[in-house]
Amino acid sequence: MWTYIARDSQGNQLQGEIESESRKLALETISEKGLIPTRVEPRAEKTTLAAALGSFGSGNREKLIIFTKQLRTLNRAGIPLLRSLGCIERGADEIGMKEEVEGIRSQLQSGAALSQALSQYPSKFPPIYVASISAGEASGTLDEVLAQLAILLEKEMVLARQLKSAMRYPVMVIIAISLAMFVLMTFVIPRFAGIYGKFGAELPLPTKIVMGMSGIFTSYWYIIIAVIVAGLFGLKKILSTRKGRLKWDETMLKIPVLGDLVIKANIARFSIMLKILFKSGVPMVSCLNIVRDTTTNKVIAGEVSHLAESFEKGQEIGPDPNYYRYFPNMALEMFQVGLESGSVEAIMEELASHYEMELEYKSRHLTALIEPLLTIVIGGMVLVLALSIFLPMWNLIKVFR
Repeated sequence: MWTYIARDSQGNQLQGEIESESRKLALETISEKGLIPTRVEPRAEKTTLAAALGSFGSGNREKLIIFTKQLRTLNRAGIPLLRSLGCIERGADEIGMKEEVEGIRSQLQSGAALSQALSQYPSKFPPIYVASISAGEASGTLDEVLAQLAILLEKEMVLARQLKSAMRYPVMVIIAISLAMFVLMTFVIPRFAGIYGKFGAELPLPTKIVMGMSGIFTSYWYIIIAVIVAGLFGLKKILSTRKGRLKWDETMLKIPVLGDLVIKANIARFSIMLKILFKSGVPMVSCLNIVRDTTTNKVIAGEVSHLAESFEKGQEIGPDPNYYRYFPNMALEMFQVGLESGSVEAIMEELASHYEMELEYKSRHLTALIEPLLTIVIGGMVLVLALSIFLPMWNLIKVFR
């Protein structure tokens, strides 16, 4: 995948992404679109919690919701598309999409379809969005497609907020513990070490361990920071490779509790997207391929890819541990039932509702599940620090007596 910046025939700057085996082929493809490329670079893979959980960035999602609802309202009112975009453009600064709306409107004036214009901004309009708009244009149901896309984006927002809420408490506790340990090791423990050293008292084992760790912190802090930075840089390089990213995503799925959340979030998203694409008139194989390309967890994306291959070959879809290690059996069976009964939309709606409820339940109870573990960790750390500080004090009292 390559990212590019190019100019159109009117001199407008456009940016986007393109799938190509080499930079030379990417340049040729961009030129064939009538664009003049000014920069073409390999796309860097981003690995964040939101990505791992399978969601768009929250800022982009909110902008898309506003843009979609505005366009739907104006389109429903019977206002021509160019004029609708002109109305949206006047308030585009408020949602941070002025450049994109101007570019889309300019391309429409040049005779491009709306979906073609949107495809020039893949960082703002993901493939599922563009494919749905394209199907809506072909079938004359653009108004309905826009309504469905608004629902999808709002559900994405709900899923993301549930997951953020679930992770907020443990993350804040871990950060607080780390900061407390840093302060204690760097400033507090060395002062006690100086006091104990003056009296020459025998120090207990917990105190020796903590003081040894404190000495490492105070004497080699720059090396520790350098190692952390090098580790993060190395991790980023590993995740930029296909093999490294697959290993990372698989590890995420194996983590207790969190892995279950990742799976449920991705399956809920898979069901919602498949329903909207299929309802828009996109062929099933294309639907599955688009969903695969927008699934950020590469392991689950691989299983969706096999799902598309099985459907294309006319094979029955069902539980198979050789191909579906993480895709829930219930989801596979319901998908097959939907295909056989011709009720894919209804089945996907039910499946999405089920996994949304499961995700909400799990995210609400994540804190309760993690709390005992955090309590044990914090209690152990407090106990060691307390013993390391107060045991020598008791020894000094005995010396004074």
